[in-house]
Amino acid sequence: MKLPAWRGLTATCGLLLAAALHPALPPALHAPLVTISALALLLVISLLVGARDAGERLVGAGALAVALALGYDGLRGHRGQITLEVGQGTQSFEEEGPEGRSLGLRPLGFGAFLERVDDDGGATLKVENGPAIAVRPGRAASYGGFRIGASGRAEAGEPAGQRLAVAGPQGTTVVEVRAGTPVEADGLQIAVEQYFPDFALDARQQPYSRSSEPRNPAALLRVTRGTQSWRVFVIRAMPGIHRPAGLDRMLSLTDVVASEAVTLRVSREPAAPLALAGVALMALGLAWGARPA
Repeated sequence: MKLPAWRGLTATCGLLLAAALHPALPPALHAPLVTISALALLLVISLLVGARDAGERLVGAGALAVALALGYDGLRGHRGQITLEVGQGTQSFEEEGPEGRSLGLRPLGFGAFLERVDDDGGATLKVENGPAIAVRPGRAASYGGFRIGASGRAEAGEPAGQRLAVAGPQGTTVVEVRAGTPVEADGLQIAVEQYFPDFALDARQQPYSRSSEPRNPAALLRVTRGTQSWRVFVIRAMPGIHRPAGLDRMLSLTDVVASEAVTLRVSREPAAPLALAGVALMALGLAWGARPA
């Protein structure tokens, strides 16, 4: 076999082996162990037999460095994901093992919360007593020894809040009210006492929710003004259905504000500098071999 062919075999085996061992590879694309072993064997053979000049030795050394780095990261690195809603924080991530199997929670070593979700699928994490970390699809960020990237939007659990219309003599005011956070509107203080995503009445005429999907949203509100207090029931399907005595405002549930959530991919790759050095060596070796004689 000619020397350029050996050099090509070395580079090809090194790159294929690195790709097969890469921690970011989806579980469905994981190569069988026999394939990885065969690639490693071919790489060693090409390194031992094919190197005849400085360029080939550089390519071989670089390919070996990349394979070793990715293999080490596959054994000693950590990878997993975090799913957060806006305002929600965490100090750990759900670690994944081979085939995507869950290994439980692993500490990040720092606390962070999701500050916002962008329209393009990106997100911004705010580290406690630290900087903001912005990630975008296809562009990860590094912090605390981890690479953090946006995997995509996720379905949130509870809604972020309810949008209410408060109609009175001066017109209509629209506000968003969230559980545990009262709001002021047209001289009233409004708080959510109970929320029903899919409102219905049972056989005893007691309210309950048939599902967690907002098919027929309703809420029981606590409304106060000075020393006066009312409990007001609102349901999106019937605006203004409940008007307690003494309350000169009409409250209606107009919409449910969905929570914004995102899934973030997290990985720790301690041998990444070695892999970068290997790629640089391979490029240098190929450039060396392409020089005119």
